[in-house]
Amino acid sequence: MKTANLVLTLICVISLTCTHAKTGYFWHITDFHYDPLYTSQGDTRRQCRRADERGSSGHHRALGRFGDYSCDSSLELIESAARYMRTRHSENVEFVLWTGDIIAAQTGSEEDRFQAIRNMTDLLSTTFSSHFVFPVLGHLDPAPSESLTNLWMHWLPLDALQTFKYGGYYTIEQKQSKLRIVVLNTNLFSVRDATSTQARRQWEWLDAVLDKATANKEMVYIVGHAAPGSDSRHPYDPSAAAAEANAKYLRTVRRHAKIIAGQFFGHLHADTFRVIYDNDRPVSWALLAPSVSPHRSPAGSSNPGLRLYKFDTNTGKVLDYTQYFLDLAGANRNLAEWSAEYNLTQYYGLHEVSAMSLHNLAEKLQIGTPHETNIFHKYVRAYHVKHESSESCDGACAHQHFCAITCLEHVTYRHCVEAAASALAAAGDASSMTVPVLKIVFGFVALLALVV
Repeated sequence: MKTANLVLTLICVISLTCTHAKTGYFWHITDFHYDPLYTSQGDTRRQCRRADERGSSGHHRALGRFGDYSCDSSLELIESAARYMRTRHSENVEFVLWTGDIIAAQTGSEEDRFQAIRNMTDLLSTTFSSHFVFPVLGHLDPAPSESLTNLWMHWLPLDALQTFKYGGYYTIEQKQSKLRIVVLNTNLFSVRDATSTQARRQWEWLDAVLDKATANKEMVYIVGHAAPGSDSRHPYDPSAAAAEANAKYLRTVRRHAKIIAGQFFGHLHADTFRVIYDNDRPVSWALLAPSVSPHRSPAGSSNPGLRLYKFDTNTGKVLDYTQYFLDLAGANRNLAEWSAEYNLTQYYGLHEVSAMSLHNLAEKLQIGTPHETNIFHKYVRAYHVKHESSESCDGACAHQHFCAITCLEHVTYRHCVEAAASALAAAGDASSMTVPVLKIVFGFVALLALVV
């Protein structure tokens, strides 16, 4: 009888534990770059943020109904994304992260810009009528204001509205779980604003929020527009964080790594990730979602993307995500058919989403063995959101990606890239080498990570 009672008790405990752990979903959407003036009859010299070379025939090509790789987003593209999101796990979606650059760079007057943001807000309010959307300011968006605060007040609690109105940052404390969302205004990390009073206040506020989360035994999502570190394509991005602000953010993450369940950013219009180290130990990670807007750069084009995360709603532990994409060229020929591109854990063969698993993935992005080359090619395909680019990515290009993922301090990133260039140059003079040169360089990179 005692044994039977013990078994029954254990079953009840297990049942309660399993019931308590609930799986939910949240969307991460970013970089709409909505252009209200986009038209399929437009001229790329006037409607695109990246014009083709002067004198090329590309100036006069027909633009697609759903957009062009050289242009900001059409309304039809964004509406097609909204329609698709309504069809995916709508009953289990907990919230939406909307990480900035809502409007195109060329959007006209302040009134035009605000109206464009209002249009996108109305669209998301209709799409997610029973969900909270947590908006983030990108570098193309207006500064925080009373008008913007009033526009988003139906999504944010009073405490969040107060800090957003004056600084563009806020926190969401979820009473029903131990997950806290911390939304940063990464514009305050830029060279222009890093020494401002608002930037100082955000740092003070962030320290206080993270200390409170630690005391309350909460887990935290940090959400922003621009991630720390460097872009492998544009390492001197003027909208990137100032060196000291970047370093201070990384120190903050290291100090609070045990309570940070994830970091989520956009800005790069690419699908990639970052690993943060404390000495030689991976302690935190950031996932960068690709943009809803199509994108073209010298390094290649990217298709529009949407991302749906799967997570434990109580602890915030990210379990997986599914990346969705739109083949823009195909959509312009027929219909906008969004579809699943890949599932993170299956695509890369990960057992879990953690700093260590993503560190191990970064190691496999080296071009050495055939297996590593295959993994890197899969990464590049995802990086461009399944756009079949004619641009090749050789050993030097691969190493720049590795440096961007693992060396987030600006100086360390520069040393990493320079070390690769020196090693590759030396390899050109030593054709008899049998060990892949990048293997040697990666050992040096591991040592560089210990410096900071």
